[in-house]
Amino acid sequence: MLSSARAGCRRAILAMAVASFHATVNAAPTPPDTIVVVTGPLTLQRVLALAREYEPRLRPAGLRAEAARARIGDAGRRPNPTLTATEENFGGQLGGSHREATAAIGQTFELGGDRRARTATADAEYRLAAAETDLLGIEVLAAAADRFIAAWALQTRLRQLREGEHLTQQAIHAATERFHAGASPRLEILRAQNQASAQAVERQQVSSELAIARQALALSWGASRAEFDSLVVPEPSDTASWGLQSQPHPELTRASANEALALARVRSATAARTPDLTISAGARRLEEIPGTGFVAGVELPIPLWNRGAGGVAAARREFEASALERQATEHRLRIARLAATERLQAAAAVYDTLRLRVRPAREQVVDELLRGYRAGRSSYLDLVAEQNNLLQTELALIDAQADLLRARLRLTLLAGTGLPAPQEER
Repeated sequence: MLSSARAGCRRAILAMAVASFHATVNAAPTPPDTIVVVTGPLTLQRVLALAREYEPRLRPAGLRAEAARARIGDAGRRPNPTLTATEENFGGQLGGSHREATAAIGQTFELGGDRRARTATADAEYRLAAAETDLLGIEVLAAAADRFIAAWALQTRLRQLREGEHLTQQAIHAATERFHAGASPRLEILRAQNQASAQAVERQQVSSELAIARQALALSWGASRAEFDSLVVPEPSDTASWGLQSQPHPELTRASANEALALARVRSATAARTPDLTISAGARRLEEIPGTGFVAGVELPIPLWNRGAGGVAAARREFEASALERQATEHRLRIARLAATERLQAAAAVYDTLRLRVRPAREQVVDELLRGYRAGRSSYLDLVAEQNNLLQTELALIDAQADLLRARLRLTLLAGTGLPAPQEER
């Protein structure tokens, strides 16, 4: 007796929704001028779109990535020339007849590939910042999706508890009819009423938890109140048809970007060992012998005391560490995906068993017992026990569907950013 609102949803809606997990740097969220008010039924796809647009943590990360990208242009430019002007031999005991004025301009020429290495480092820093932004986007939206599933499960659980109370009211009505007919004691009516009271208490607790979960979900897009109506999820009746396109996971992309940055720093440290050449040229004016002459100079540091070997060795060790971390990330993600696949298959098996076998059988038993109890052919205790079994089956089915959605979401995230394309509604 699951809600009919879920029956019309398409399986591909979840894949469509999770496709928004690839939060690109160029589409960094903009803080809203006013708080977004969401009304009406709310889908997972809508929740993810709101979280990606208004989640406050994504905007700073996107701006930092944009800042790193802006540094690439400056990194590829030559060093600026220097202008030197000096005035010598004036004042004091020399007076003013021995003054010398010199003006020169100098240009540093980077040798050893400094500019190329500097550009590669800046580009690697940008790629790392972009990968971290993408990974943060997935983490943020995964949290929003988990809140959505939790709130939906409570919402559906509350609806099911109300249906369970309706069944208990039927039992109270049947016990009352049998009592008036002299076929059963009043004790059966009291038992049914006590069961209804216990169900009412549980319903109130779930209602309170649902209010909290709805508020937590609204905070995903910065809303102060949960104005939306019901939550709608797709019907995961055929998880085998959800195809995945394996692409690099953002966590692996970040590890690869970190390795590329370490390699660029190795090249920068190697290039820094080659001294840069500075050439200057200018003119000098002499007051003692009136006239102007030209000056030229060459400056080249001598790597005598520090040849930069330690910096190169340190950069290489950092590169080796980054390469090992990338390999470890690849291995961990591979194992995690295998585990997620097993978890999805197990969750689908549990869901299908409850939905296709256990629930129909217990619905049939309850219907037979209710008719038999009214006709005096079955006992009240058997009817109550089977009604409770049916209710627990319905609640277990809700948990199973939530577990299936979480398992499907987990596997989709581990597949990386290449998510399934939305299927056309049929």
